[in-house]
Amino acid sequence: MINPGNITSDMTTETKFIASPHSKESEMIVLGCMTIKDSDMKLGVLELDESDFYHEEHRSIFQSIKFLHKQGKPADIHLICERLKDEGILKSVGGAAYITSLAQYAGTSSHIEEYISILKQKTILRNLVSNTRKMERHALENPDDPIPLIEEFQNSLKGIEQHYGKRVSLVKVEDRLSQIDGLRNSFEGKKYLGLRVKSIEEFNENLLGLRKLMLLAAAPNVGKTALTIQLALETLLMEPDACLAYFSLEMTSIEIFARMNLYLSELDFRSFIFGKRIDSDLGITSSFTEEEYNRIKHSKEILKQIGDRLQIIDMNSCPYLDSRTALNYIETIKKETKCKRAIVIIDYLQVWPINPNFRYLNELEADKWRIGEMKKIRDFLNEDPILVISEARKPSGNNDIWGGDLSDVMGSARGTYTPDVVMLLSQLKPKTLQKIWEKNSMPSITIDEEIDCQQEERGGFAIKDFLAKRGIAICKLEVPKARDGMNKFSILLQFHFHKNIFKKIDWKGIKALVKSSDKNKKHLFE
Repeated sequence: MINPGNITSDMTTETKFIASPHSKESEMIVLGCMTIKDSDMKLGVLELDESDFYHEEHRSIFQSIKFLHKQGKPADIHLICERLKDEGILKSVGGAAYITSLAQYAGTSSHIEEYISILKQKTILRNLVSNTRKMERHALENPDDPIPLIEEFQNSLKGIEQHYGKRVSLVKVEDRLSQIDGLRNSFEGKKYLGLRVKSIEEFNENLLGLRKLMLLAAAPNVGKTALTIQLALETLLMEPDACLAYFSLEMTSIEIFARMNLYLSELDFRSFIFGKRIDSDLGITSSFTEEEYNRIKHSKEILKQIGDRLQIIDMNSCPYLDSRTALNYIETIKKETKCKRAIVIIDYLQVWPINPNFRYLNELEADKWRIGEMKKIRDFLNEDPILVISEARKPSGNNDIWGGDLSDVMGSARGTYTPDVVMLLSQLKPKTLQKIWEKNSMPSITIDEEIDCQQEERGGFAIKDFLAKRGIAICKLEVPKARDGMNKFSILLQFHFHKNIFKKIDWKGIKALVKSSDKNKKHLFE
């Protein structure tokens, strides 16, 4: 006879009662880990629900821990006991002594993931047993047409496979209200929900600081990585209680760190590595000037001040990356640096590793899965920002606009539906650049040679070429999607691409560059 209870034995009838699949020790280890380690508590709440615990007392304890997590409180044993006491079930779960003893089981393992996996496997097996019993009863009823029974069994198995035995449960409105109260209490009296930056104030004022899932899409070589590095470093300098987890999936960590040094020193790559170029009778040589030494020294001092709050993870240090591994990195950095908040950068979405066990029909389906991975990280971080770089689609036909609107974001439509903020970064087209140039009463540009383009665009190409030779590009940063108290906005920025710095456009400084140039021969705007 099959019974969902514990294994027992009746000596009179010699009938054995077989328990449903479960592991009491694994349940105790998971609960114990959740009471000791904050990251384990978060992981347990994220991965499990009440149905994953076979024993009723363990379900009650897990529900109490989950309640505390929603309120932003730790899984402190005293708080758990108070919660169970309020529910009138503290004694029935074994009392404070039993809850305290769970910590001893946690000491037997430092890998909660293994035991979470065991619990989920047992849940699947229990669901299989339940469905098999149900099908057995229906089959014994000897139906006239067994085909619907087969289809029902197949659908039930498919549901178990897809949902890992998770069951739908209602959430009390009091719990929801507690979450909202907790959010208000955390930010009452403050000006921003997110993390502040310094140079581009629009992020602070329009988005209430960097926060939630932010997707930055652009064509190649426009400055996506440079902008995210700048925002990240400014955040670390503005927010001493924040840390950075920079996941570089294409460039190595030393390449990213070098770009950070360029930004802080405001030197171009050649000057940072070689020093100033000097022409002499012996040929071209390089030597660092006193100013360059001081700038390099200054950047070192800033990085030392930031310290281990800055962490770069590349594919050499982490060959296989998924959302769970990323969350482990983030939690470790926060714990080791004692930071309460974090900024996460994913550079970039289209090279986020695909689970080797999954197969996708096309790259679009793969991108949808990748966005799902980003959402898992976002849900774990709450208000903290995860800034994800994405590619933009190549223009087709005669269309020369690359990354001009939301439909150009790779992974659409989910690539634009899921993020809380979508940012589009693009360099101005020559024709648009010329109009803005004239609107700001800038001097005319002359060129030495003919430009192969349409007559109405020749001025714009000349301006673009003039600025490019001086390491400058005029870019547009547009935010066509923003939610949860955020405002859409659009700004123009001056990108110094040799130094990896974005600044507000300095028209006065650019005008001085034009006036100092004596290489122009033919005026375009006469």
